[in-house]
Amino acid sequence: MKGISWVWLGTAVVCIALLAVGAPLNMSLYHMSLPFALGMAILHSASLGLTAARPVAGVIVSLVPLIVMPLVSDPVGAAPMPFSVVAMITQVLVIGVAGLRMHWMVPSAAWLASVMVGVISNYLTMPHGQSDGAQNNVVIFAAVSGGLMVAAVVAQQWQHLRTELAAERTVSAEEQSRRRLAEERTRIARELHDVVAHGMSVVVVQATTASYRHAGLSDELKKEFDDIAANSRRAMTEMRSMLGSLRNMEAGRELGPQPTLSDLPQLFASARSAGIRIAEPELSDVEGHDIGEVIALTTYRIVQEALSNVIRHAPGAQVQVRFSMKSGSLSISVINSSSDIGAVMAQLDKGPHVGQGLIGMRERAAIVGGAVVCVPTLDGGFSVTAKLPLIATNGREGNRA
Repeated sequence: MKGISWVWLGTAVVCIALLAVGAPLNMSLYHMSLPFALGMAILHSASLGLTAARPVAGVIVSLVPLIVMPLVSDPVGAAPMPFSVVAMITQVLVIGVAGLRMHWMVPSAAWLASVMVGVISNYLTMPHGQSDGAQNNVVIFAAVSGGLMVAAVVAQQWQHLRTELAAERTVSAEEQSRRRLAEERTRIARELHDVVAHGMSVVVVQATTASYRHAGLSDELKKEFDDIAANSRRAMTEMRSMLGSLRNMEAGRELGPQPTLSDLPQLFASARSAGIRIAEPELSDVEGHDIGEVIALTTYRIVQEALSNVIRHAPGAQVQVRFSMKSGSLSISVINSSSDIGAVMAQLDKGPHVGQGLIGMRERAAIVGGAVVCVPTLDGGFSVTAKLPLIATNGREGNRA
């Protein structure tokens, strides 16, 4: 603010000085009447201050005195025409300030208009031939004002480049800082997982199965093992929460192609490699219909999450996946049988994080106007059934993968 105040103070001082010199000069050397001498001096000096605030308006106002003064003046002897020294200095400053404040076209137009005013004024005031002094006057003004205009435009562009370079450096530094932070958070999460998760999982399994592996344990020992298992599971839950916080960076949307129904065979092959038994479902009925990209992606994600739950909670189970078209909607069912290992896995995997996948499936279906039902089966397995419209029924078709 201090810098801006000093600039405006300097501009005001220059305007007052030009007015104080220009008005007497107009009366003494150019024999202007008092109203024209004082009025044109005030208008021309004021245009300099106006150019600093409103460049286009200031340039337009500055041309008025240049046009009027040669028409109402009667120069004494070799007084410079058509521009007096004060008028020349004022107009040069107007063009220079416009060059610092506006696009190069504005000062260029001001320079060209000023030179044309000088040339036309010479022809109007000297119909029988221009004097060498009048011609030199215009040439000197054009050279000085043109040079200052070019310097002002270059200075403005240089300042813009410096500002943009400083902004780019700031953005680059922020990006590097965020990248280093993300890398550090990922490294910490990876180290915690590698160092702690495996050991804690072994402790939980050993403590939970101790009573089955060692017969004849006293009730006191069984209770101690149960406490160890409970504390270990609690520690694993807290660690999972911390890992989730470390890895929950504000990442942008994926730029790669999103999976569709054509990618389901690869998903089933991946599930088989994880140990579950799944038959290849019939997709001919589905492939014969026009299914929107959002519905196809939602279908893929629901099946993916359902199979992931089977892998985590019922390894080795038999899985049946069915697709059918009913009443203009797509029905998906993923049903898995019971698993002997699943009962033990359920005890090992308790905590507030359990069930988040089911919630995610329901949210995905609700976004496109569908529904998901997740219920246990009578034989100890689990069933996930989804019903989706062929085209999303609301406007929220954003990718929430």
